[in-house]
Amino acid sequence: MASKVPGSLRVSNDVIADLAGYAALECYGVVGMADTDEEQSVARLLPIYRLRKGIEVSLEDGLIVVDLHVILEQGVNMSSVAQNLESTVKFILNQIAEISQAEVRVHVEGLRKN
Repeated sequence: MASKVPGSLRVSNDVIADLAGYAALECYGVVGMADTDEEQSVARLLPIYRLRKGIEVSLEDGLIVVDLHVILEQGVNMSSVAQNLESTVKFILNQIAEISQAEVRVHVEGLRKN
């Protein structure tokens, strides 16, 4: 049985990005994280060891905001996958990092045939 430990928990942005990235990869329809080259308007699929590059973590008005830049599998319902992705990331952040209030924004950067 878990017991309460006095004190506070501090979680770095990199840890939040890692948790969000690995949670995202477990979602149906997500191929991977994307790195966007704004000059050429091209999205590139990132390897697993570079997930953080496709995730931005910021603090806006005291609320943690996680922006996920993803590439989805072609043919999936983007709205359903985005909703599932948002709820999965929020659940993982709450369970592991004890972050109960977070905003998750999903940016679909591209589609890929699997």
